[in-house]
Amino acid sequence: MSEPWHKYYTDAAKNFDVAEMEHATLVDLINDCGTKYAARPAATTILPNGAAATITYAEYLEHAKDFAAYLRETAGLQRGETVAMMTPNCIDFNIAASGALLAGAICTNINPLYTAPELEHQLNDSKAAVLVIIDMFGDKVDEVIARTPVRKVVKISLLDFFPFLKKAIIGFVLKKVKKAIPDMRHAHVSFADALAAGKAARQGGDIAAYTEGLIGTDTALFQYTSGTTGRSKGAELSHRGILANGRQASAMVEHVLEFNGDTQLVILPLYHITAFALIFVAGLASGDHLVLIPSPRPPSNLKTAFENFNVTRFTGINTLFAALLEEPWFHRDLVKNVNVCGSGGAAQQTGVARRWTDATGIEIYQGYGMTECCGVMSFNPIGENRLGSVGIPVPGMEVRIVDDNDVEQPIGSPGELLFKGPTVMKGYFGRPEATAETIRDGWLYSGDIAVMDEDGYIEIVDRKKDMILVSGFNVSPNEIEDVITTLHGVVEVGVVGIPDERSSEVPMAFIVSNNPALTEEDVIAHCRDGLTNYKVPKRIEFVEDIPKSPVGKVLRRELRDMVT
Repeated sequence: MSEPWHKYYTDAAKNFDVAEMEHATLVDLINDCGTKYAARPAATTILPNGAAATITYAEYLEHAKDFAAYLRETAGLQRGETVAMMTPNCIDFNIAASGALLAGAICTNINPLYTAPELEHQLNDSKAAVLVIIDMFGDKVDEVIARTPVRKVVKISLLDFFPFLKKAIIGFVLKKVKKAIPDMRHAHVSFADALAAGKAARQGGDIAAYTEGLIGTDTALFQYTSGTTGRSKGAELSHRGILANGRQASAMVEHVLEFNGDTQLVILPLYHITAFALIFVAGLASGDHLVLIPSPRPPSNLKTAFENFNVTRFTGINTLFAALLEEPWFHRDLVKNVNVCGSGGAAQQTGVARRWTDATGIEIYQGYGMTECCGVMSFNPIGENRLGSVGIPVPGMEVRIVDDNDVEQPIGSPGELLFKGPTVMKGYFGRPEATAETIRDGWLYSGDIAVMDEDGYIEIVDRKKDMILVSGFNVSPNEIEDVITTLHGVVEVGVVGIPDERSSEVPMAFIVSNNPALTEEDVIAHCRDGLTNYKVPKRIEFVEDIPKSPVGKVLRRELRDMVT
């Protein structure tokens, strides 16, 4: 059946068929791109001072095979076990993720800024057998590792692929001068030693045997999200789903882009599904050079990357575009070769988008997606951009907008946004009840309230669920409340999201306390010990009572009405 938005599709997009994709699994893609694009630059780690290291596709594939062999032959990993990766954007991430997949493992990405309790939860919930972690946060390993199933720890460094002398000098400054690299007492192996052990183990070995019989519907990734309800859960994403999402996104723009070796500035974190599926995986498919930014904060960290590389594509979020416009060093010539700017993860403000276009001549094309759907589900067509809209459904996706009784709503009427297609997750790992709440009859219930116009353009107008969306990350109010209730003197607490110009939303906590000495500073300091920074409430208000339903459920809408 033809839908109104199909008029914006190319013939290839109209005929999108997951069964006709070039690669059946991510393993096929990794092996193919390493061979097809062997001489091209694959990845660069660039530091704020301009120091950089680059590997080719041929080197990338060899290192990935070495790591696969290390995991299976030395670390004793079994097929189907989980490899956790807690690392910022760097060459090591690309190699470790690819090596884990070549080993027949399932990956799980962990935010490097997670606190020790958050790290412990994900390692246990995902049943991680191996942890790959950046040296800058190695001290967290000592706090939690004994209470997890992790058997091997591999320590990586941003400097792993830098020349020896430069690595030694910068490493000394980071460790001894800036004190940025703590000691890790728990037994571990360096990434360099792991690769060397894998190379030795590969002699005469057959890497392909590790994934013999692997098919597209097999699980590739446990991508953690707060989802539409509750504490962080692992969305179980298949090889086919991740590949299909990259292909869907490409189908929306390939009539104006060549997809043959772009230089992508990778600002969004690869541990987030948007960057993992739509930049890392899709970039491999087209032989792109990924210029990896370990940390985009402050925005000045991006200066040398823009100056030293001919960037042709990058994706950001609203706060990034707004911040770049305020940087004194940023000017139009730095993005003169950019052919498309994408925006996702959080609402793109129309005012920022217009200012960006006025300053650079480049439009920002906004999309919309969820971890549970491997990334993007809708995107503005190139040349048909509508600010304030998240675009039209990507090829291969079915869409419904329904009321609380699952009755389909007419054009222009609000309702919950539902999606169905090849990228929908298999479920939340080990959480059948949560899965049943979110996926019904194959339809993914987004928890977002949307309207669709007569052309098929979607606008998100509200959130049905209680999730707080901070700079593209779902934050569960329940998780914040659980941490705050452990603080002495807290009787009750309710958390909601409030609008924020920089982050779209930020958490705010309302607290009933029986301790007159308890202060806002006390609460925030307590939260910093147990929550990643973006989950820490930015406002605290002490109240006499928390509005609740007859069964004791916090009435968050009433809390939001109390915000002044």
